Amino acid sequence: MEATAVPDADEPSPDSPVMPQSLGELVEQWWADHFPGSPVAQATGAWNHALAAKEALKRRLANLAPGAH
Repeated sequence: MEATAVPDADEPSPDSPVMPQSLGELVEQWWADHFPGSPVAQATGAWNHALAAKEALKRRLANLAPGAH
C-alpha cells in the first residue's frame, strides 16, 4: 500500500506566490488561500465577520512588530 502525502494546512500551497514581505501581506495571502469560494463566502454575515476579524488581526500584528507592516 502506498502512502499519500497530505499537505499541512499551515504551509503555503505549491502554487502560492512568493513569500510576502510583511505580516499584513502574509495575512492577506492566507486569506486569499482559504476564504474566497469557501462556505464562509456563501454567507454575507459570516464573510463580513471574518473580514473584520482579519483586519483586526493585521492591526494587532502591526502593533506587535512596528516596521513589519
